[in-house]
Amino acid sequence: MNADNNKITVRQTITIFMVSTLSAAIRLFPTDCAKISGQAAWLAPLYAAPPLLLLFYLLSSMFKKSGVNNLGEAFELSLGKAAGKALLALYLLWMIILYLLYIRYYSERLLSTIFPNTDIRFFMLVMMLLIFMSARGRLEVFARFTELAFLIFTVIMALFFLLLIPGIKAENLLPITFFDLLPSAKAAYPILGIWGYIILLFFFGNDILNKDQVRNLAIKSTIFLAATNILIIATVVGSIGPKVVERMPIPFFSAIKTISLMETFDRMESILLSVWIVSDFIVITTFAFIISHILKQLFSTRETKYLASPLAFLGYSGSQFLAPNRFELAVFSSRIGLLINIITCYAIPFIIFAVGKIRRKL
Repeated sequence: MNADNNKITVRQTITIFMVSTLSAAIRLFPTDCAKISGQAAWLAPLYAAPPLLLLFYLLSSMFKKSGVNNLGEAFELSLGKAAGKALLALYLLWMIILYLLYIRYYSERLLSTIFPNTDIRFFMLVMMLLIFMSARGRLEVFARFTELAFLIFTVIMALFFLLLIPGIKAENLLPITFFDLLPSAKAAYPILGIWGYIILLFFFGNDILNKDQVRNLAIKSTIFLAATNILIIATVVGSIGPKVVERMPIPFFSAIKTISLMETFDRMESILLSVWIVSDFIVITTFAFIISHILKQLFSTRETKYLASPLAFLGYSGSQFLAPNRFELAVFSSRIGLLINIITCYAIPFIIFAVGKIRRKL
């Protein structure tokens, strides 16, 4: 797992991050942003962009020191070995919860869309078989698959946006006044909670090459991510209307059905669902890699591929008992999950960096 030919570049790492956010962007952002800021929901990614840039610059500054290879090492250098290990254990616990959460979201979505009469455990089992094979495989192969998926997703989402444009109603997005600025800033909260995942990928920083180039890719990556999310929110809210969107669990599917050329395409929503499933696979696999690398550092193991079986079993069994239905999952994500993401992905890393600078360790 640590061989030189199994390492990935910073560009590949950022690509994994961007694809991992797509699932939440489709499921979460239109609904939550519309609830908070109504027709100004599409402005929310603009407010989330500066904090993401700060995260990129934090990572660039943190890994300038040659002795720091991953986020866990930064914890230990800043806080000392005992406190660093304790904090790493807390992150491990939260990564496991996120891992189980995304597995359950993926399964519930398939159950509620195209396979309503199927046992949910079947979807979990299929995903865990894929996770088992991926976790035993090479990180480099997973990164290359993600790069290919990123290109395909970009083309498909661009097609969806183009087809949705004729159905957008200006009155659903405009006018924007001074009084919309504060609500749209508050609507950035769920976006920040998901975009913070970039920091988590550096738990396997040992396997990431040229980490010093994070700063060079920061602006381009942030602009692309902000533009994509603005389009997702604007096309959904513009097509359906903010009042309707805020009451819908998966408004993007409803927006797709408004496409006037729909009859010329055979079930376009199935294409979107396929993209969504692949995005789920990528984000779940990413959390599996993060968990395995945290365990590797906590227990000083040499290999991570042997954790594939326990991770697959944990995902299958644990996700069944996480919540009874998708409504409780949504409540947990909105009220608790996003807040913990903000703390773990923004507050703690900045505190760790500040302490490390004061102690002259980072």
